[in-house]
This record gives sequence, structure tokens and C-alpha cells, in this order.
Amino acid sequence: MKSIFYLFPAVLFFVACSSGEVKEVQNYDLPNSADSPDVSKIYAKEKAAGDAFLVKNKQKTGIKTTTSGLQYEVLKEGSGAKPTAENTVKVHYTGFTIDGKKFESSLDQGKPVEFPLNRVIKGWTEGLQLMSKGSKYKFYIPTELAYDRNVQTGGPILPGSALIFEVELLDFKESEKQIGLKFLEQNKKKSGVKVTASGLQYEVIKQGAGKKPSASNTVKVHYTGTLIDGTKFDSSVDRGTPAEFRLDQVIAGWTEGLQLMPVGSKFKFYIPSELAYGDNPRERGPIQPGSTLIFDVELLEIKK
Repeated sequence: MKSIFYLFPAVLFFVACSSGEVKEVQNYDLPNSADSPDVSKIYAKEKAAGDAFLVKNKQKTGIKTTTSGLQYEVLKEGSGAKPTAENTVKVHYTGFTIDGKKFESSLDQGKPVEFPLNRVIKGWTEGLQLMSKGSKYKFYIPTELAYDRNVQTGGPILPGSALIFEVELLDFKESEKQIGLKFLEQNKKKSGVKVTASGLQYEVIKQGAGKKPSASNTVKVHYTGTLIDGTKFDSSVDRGTPAEFRLDQVIAGWTEGLQLMPVGSKFKFYIPSELAYGDNPRERGPIQPGSTLIFDVELLEIKK
């Protein structure tokens, strides 16, 4: 399930009743297949309820509707700039089902969340681009712009659910991908830096005299990987043991780049996000979605 920030926390969800009593929101166990007859029935029922709610809701004063069907109202209008889909935003939010049950809140957790705006549900990606920094909006999101059939088994949201979010846009910044693109644009102007047709950048630190590997070869290398701010995230040199791997089983920037290297060479590679880990690096690791990476690589041997 693609949650607001990738996954809902594994916690109980509560809603306050009008009496002030705290009531646990029901979590739902669903059949394994999103296309099963039972899930299809649930989806149809929830979608019908959501559609009826949205038809009625858009008649209310202050409700605006976009061409996609997203509904919103301005609770507080900010005066700052507006983010783009490529920006990373910092927000406080609270999510409700259409019957008013709260299922998640950064306010309750006491900490704003940050995420790339193009990595969340469509209603958020569209809606937050309408908001100026400092604004607070309330979004009414049709299921097609929310999770549709792709809900988390055992969670509080059913397939087909329309959702409501109150969102305050606290800040936004350039995404890792935007920062990386700016870096690469400047870096390619430096003396000695070469650029391939794919966008891979490299410079020759030491030119070897041996053979060059093919993509099907297993190679033996020493390497050090850093982020563009200089943060080191991995190094075979630090471990004291060279790495061995088939060249067609690593990131595209390595597969392409090492085929340029004769044995005995040492190259420095500047690898765009799309030739590295893209938007899917290892969770909770030092590499963020969209990161441009730098590797110093010494090709020691072609094993086979």
C-alpha cells in the first residue's frame, strides 16, 4: 500500500467520540486478492458511498473541485511559494474516513512528515501543488485519487474508500533528484569530466593497460561511494576486501561505466539517479530517493 509516507505505522488507530471517549477504529482483514469477489463487493459498496458523499459535499459553500474530481477547501491561505511535484514537502496532516473517523495524524505523533510530492497518492500530489507555504487545506479525495483497491490488509481503510485530509504545508525544498540534476549540470563543465549518451559522467583518475570487461563478466574491484555532499555510504577500501560481482547484476551506471575501464584503471563516476537506485533505494539507508551518486572505482581484475 502506498501510504502518505510509504507505509502506515503499525499502531492502533483511534477516534474520539462526541462524548470524549476514545474509540478504536476497526481494522479490516481482507482476502489476499484485490480482485476476489468479496473485495469487489466491498469496493463497490465503499465507492458508491464515497461518490454519494462527494456529490453532496461539493454543494457546500467554500468547496472547490478540480477537473480530476479532487475537492478542497481553504482553511488558511498562506503567502509563500507553491511546491511542484518534484519538491520534497514538510507537512502536518490528519486523515479521516468520510464518516469522520480519524485513522492517522502527524499531529498526534508530534512530528511533521517529509516526503517527495511525486511519491504519494495522486490526490496529495495534485492538492499540495495548489497550496502556498503556510496554507492549511482540507482535501476530499475520491478513491481513484487515493488508494482505490490497493489498501493495506489489516488497516483501517477499505477498498474503494474516499478519504479526507486536513493538511498544513509547513515548508518545501528541492528534491534529491532536482539537487542532483543541478550538480551534474555544473559538474560536466569541469575539466576532465566526460559524459556518455546515457548521462553517465566520469573522469579518468588512472588509465590502466589491461582488457576491458563485458557486461557478462565477473569483475573484482575496490570502490568508495559517496553522496554529492561528500557523505560516504559504502567502501570496500574501508572493509579491506575487494568486491566481486557480475557486471550485469549491478546498477546501470556501474554496468555501463566499468565497461569503459581497462584492468588497472581507476575512474570516478558521477551517476544520475536513473542510472543508480532511482526512487527505490534501500529503506532506511543513507541513500534517498532520487539521489545522484559518486563512486571512485578501481578495476583490479576480470575474473571470467
